[in-house]
Amino acid sequence: MKIKTGLYIGIAIVLIVGGALLAVKGKDAVSQAESRKQGILDAEQKTLLYQNSPGSIVEVGVAVGDSIKQGEVLFKVKSAEEGETDVLAPEDGSVNRIIVKPGDQIQQGMPMAILQKNNFYTDLYIQESEIQKLEVNQSISVHFPYLEHPAEVTGVIASIGVAPQFASLRMSREKGQADLSMFLVRVAMDANADLLPGMTAEVKLDEITD
Repeated sequence: MKIKTGLYIGIAIVLIVGGALLAVKGKDAVSQAESRKQGILDAEQKTLLYQNSPGSIVEVGVAVGDSIKQGEVLFKVKSAEEGETDVLAPEDGSVNRIIVKPGDQIQQGMPMAILQKNNFYTDLYIQESEIQKLEVNQSISVHFPYLEHPAEVTGVIASIGVAPQFASLRMSREKGQADLSMFLVRVAMDANADLLPGMTAEVKLDEITD
C-alpha cells in the first residue's frame, strides 16, 4: 500500500513540475493555441474600366483563369472616333472574370473585366495585449498548415487598425463584464504557386520576439 501511495505521489510531482515548466516556457497546448492566429488567404483584385471613346467589342483576347502580363492586349475595341484600339493589362496578374463579349457596345467608365493581382493577403484579429509585438512593414512568417506538405512564406504587415465593433469580444471578470479590444492586422505576401485564395493562413505570435 505504501509503495502504491509513493508511486502516485511521485507521478503527481512529475506532472506538476512538467506542467509548470511548460507553462513558464509558453509551450503548453493552451499557450500554443492562443498564440496561433488564423485567417483566410485572399487575393487583391482590380476592376478594369474602359477609358476610351464609345465603341463596340471586336475581340476578347483572354479567358477566365489566364495569366497576364502588364501591357498584354486583353480586348480590341472599335470606335467611330479612334478606329480599332487595344485595351492593355495594367499590371501582371490573372483574369478572374470577363464582363463583356464581342459585339457589346461599351461606354467610357464601363467595367470590362475583374483582374486578380499577384498579391495575396490575410486579415487577422489580434488582441490588444498582443498587438505590441507587431508594427507596419514588419516581416512575419505565415504558415499554411493544411497543405499536404505544410508551407511557410514571408509576409509583411501592411496595416494595423481597430477591428470593426462587431469583432469586439466580451470577457468575464469577477466584477461584471468588460470589452476585449481587437485589432485588424493585414499581412501581405507575394503570390505563390502552391497557394490558392481560400486557404487557411496562420501566424504564430510566439515566434515573434519583441
